[in-house]
Order: sequence, then structure tokens, then C-alpha cells
Amino acid sequence: MTITSAHRLTELLGDWRRDGPCQERLAATVRALVLDGQIPLQSRLPAERTLAASIGLSRATVTAAYNRLRAEGYLASRQGSGSWVTLPEGHRAAPDAIVGGHGLDLRIAALPAPPILEELYRAATRELPRWLDHHGYDPLGLPPLRRAIADRFTERGLPTRPEQILVTNGAQHALDLSIRAVLRRGHGALVEIPSYPVALDALRGAGARLGSVPVGDEGWDIEALEASAQRDRFSLAYLMPDFQNPSGQLMDAGARRRVLRVLERAGTHTVIDETFVELVLDDVAMPSPAAAFGGERTITIGSLSKAVWGGLRIGWVRAEPLLVRRLAAARASLDMASPVFEQIVAISVLENLSEIMDERLVTIRLRRAALTAALRRELPDWSYTDPAGGMFLWATLPDAISTSLAIQASERDVLITPGPRFAAAGLLERYIRIPFTLSPDQLESAVAVLADLSPAGAGRVAPASAAYVA
Repeated sequence: MTITSAHRLTELLGDWRRDGPCQERLAATVRALVLDGQIPLQSRLPAERTLAASIGLSRATVTAAYNRLRAEGYLASRQGSGSWVTLPEGHRAAPDAIVGGHGLDLRIAALPAPPILEELYRAATRELPRWLDHHGYDPLGLPPLRRAIADRFTERGLPTRPEQILVTNGAQHALDLSIRAVLRRGHGALVEIPSYPVALDALRGAGARLGSVPVGDEGWDIEALEASAQRDRFSLAYLMPDFQNPSGQLMDAGARRRVLRVLERAGTHTVIDETFVELVLDDVAMPSPAAAFGGERTITIGSLSKAVWGGLRIGWVRAEPLLVRRLAAARASLDMASPVFEQIVAISVLENLSEIMDERLVTIRLRRAALTAALRRELPDWSYTDPAGGMFLWATLPDAISTSLAIQASERDVLITPGPRFAAAGLLERYIRIPFTLSPDQLESAVAVLADLSPAGAGRVAPASAAYVA
């Protein structure tokens, strides 16, 4: 169980003393922190006397605030065990993702294929015959592709050998193999909140007990992560330090060193998701790959789906050779190998990656500018931080209307993903992820619909709906 210390809770409370009785304001602020994911579910709050001393109130006032939270269902207590964060009855886990719907789709963070890809597919057709005298099954991947992926890691400052690479059918396949290889049902997994919904679904489906570390406007709560990792000894941690999905945050080198060191000491296998690492939009100093700070239990996954094209289902795992072999063994129950033709295309893509990314980044920057301009004009009461990379921004709404807004927007053929899909039902209702991957005209049209609906949605919160998220 995560512990929220009195010092940390005092920091999170901020300037909470406003109009109204202190116990009501304190209870309301703690409730808001829970619903925004800043205080993890199942985390233990400080004792009433300890918190009272930290924030300069009487114990009776803190006790009254805790009692109010218990009555509302946000706090549970047991003598000798303290008080821990819960949600009121009636909240359900976020449902499985579904595919469907028509209109302006803001659920998927992906671009159409780059112009050069047609040429690379034609070249791959000419290259294919030299592979046809082979049986076509290589669970580790074609040797030239493994070498090309290893070379890209080396270029980024992480020396890598081909035997450290396993080719997969996308990053999600790589994550699934990692879960199968290192996580047993019922064991703990550490995740970010908010986090990539499909990864959360995969971990829940594998029977993992999820612990969480908040990712807010200032990035990761590193102290909470360190304390939780040391105490709970998770079997697996899933982290996205490069333009995190959905917050867009970038973890600096110092934080990477601290995080990977504590997880390695705790015996945790850490899965680093680098899906968006190539999408550097601003002039920011990119730290070394997170695996550079890790040990033999560090697994890095990535793919070409976001940087190049979602239809090119080629991903990879980077890990120590013995662990790569374990992952390959886990693969045997799922499939035999990745398609040869797509791997041939991927080799050419990596050879031309610099040219492809030059075109990609110009396109993404223009679309980001169009989206932020439309939001400033149409929805000035929405707040967000311009992400330095990736393909989306994480918007904070003035009211907890994320799900109801998504429902109403779908009736106007604008498809968005409400905040609870990035955590659990009941949480993150003040947030929406908005990819800037549609054309500028489409983004402006979508924002106009959201602006038209936002006032009508205030105050109406429906149960979290299913949403396809990529």
C-alpha cells in the first residue's frame, strides 16, 4: 500500500484555505486530489494528529474532515491500520476499449503514412524474392532488422547488440510478451497515473495488482515512486519517460537514474515504453535512453507505429540476451514470428528515418499550433501545457465533465477519450487527451464542437464510457 506522508500531502494541498469551514475545505481539497489522481487509490493517508501538526490545524478539525471523507466513501479506516483512499460504491473499472464510430476521431494519436512509404513498399517488393527460399519463421526477427534497430539505440547513446533485440508486431505485442515473461497473476505492477489505457487493460487482464505513481504538471512524484518501490517490491513497472501518454511529460536524466536504480535494487523488471521518443517537437535536450540507467531487468519497447505509420505493425524489445530468449519462449504460445515483408519494409524505414522524421515533425508542429490556437480562441478556460514532443496534449477542464462531454461530442460526430480511460472510472473527470494528428481544419472544427458543448456539459458526470485509444 502506498503511503502519502504528511509532508507530501501538505504540498499537494497547496492554498486550500479559502471560504467556508476549515474541515469542509480540507475534505473538499483532499477529495479533488483523489479524483485528479494526485493521491493514489489505496494509499494510506497520514494519521490525523500528524497531519494536523503539519498543516497547523487542531486534530479535531482534521478528524472532522476525515469523517466527512469516510461518510462520502473516499476514505476507509481500520483500527491499527490507519486510513486509506477509496472510491464510493458504484464506480466501476474502466471498460475494455472498443473500435467504432464515425466523424472527427480524436481518440487515436497517429498520422497518415508519410509520402516516402509508398516508395519503400515498392522497394521491399523487389527485395522480397531473396527471402523466399527461407521458411519465413524467425521468432527473434530478421537479422538485418535486429541490427538496424540495435544501431538506432547505439546512435541515441545506448550501445546495443543485435542479440539484445526481439522484433514484435508493434509495441503492444512487446508489452504483452514482457508481461507474460516476468509477471505472475496476483503480483504487483507499478504504473503511472494517468497512463496508456491499453497497457492498463493488459496488466489488469494479466491479474496484476496495480500500484500507481502520480504524473502531474511537474512530472513524476519521484519520492512517492521510490518509497512505493522499496516497500511493495513490484514484479513489474511500466513507465513512459519520453513524452508520456497522455501527459506529454519528459523525465529528466536525474529522475531516470533515481527511478531505475531503486527499481533495480527492488528486483523489479521495468518496462520502458519509448513509443513517442522520436517525436521531439521543441528544442529540448533529450536525456539518454532510460535503459542506460537500468540493469539486467530493464526492458525497452518501441515501434514504428507512431513515428512512421500505424499500419506498419513492427515493434521491438531491447533487453539482455537471456531475457530476450525468455520473451521469445513466451511468444511461442501467441505466434511464430513477425511478417517477413513488413520487416523488410522496416529495414528501409530505419535507413531513411532521418528524412521521414524531418517531414513528420513539420507536419506535427503545424497541427499542434492549429490545435492550441483553436483552444485559446474557443476554450480559454481550459488549461494545458504545450508538450515538447509526442502527438497530444492533456487538457484540464474547469469542471468534472470529461465523460459527459465525450458522450455529447460523439452525438455531434466528434470522438474524444475521457480522462477516466487513463486511470479508472471516477478519476480524472477533469481531463481530456486531445491528439493533434488531424488536419488543421479538422482540429478547428472539433474544438468548435467542444466549445459549443462545454457549458451544457457542466455538472453532468456519467459513468466512464468505452473508448478506443491509441
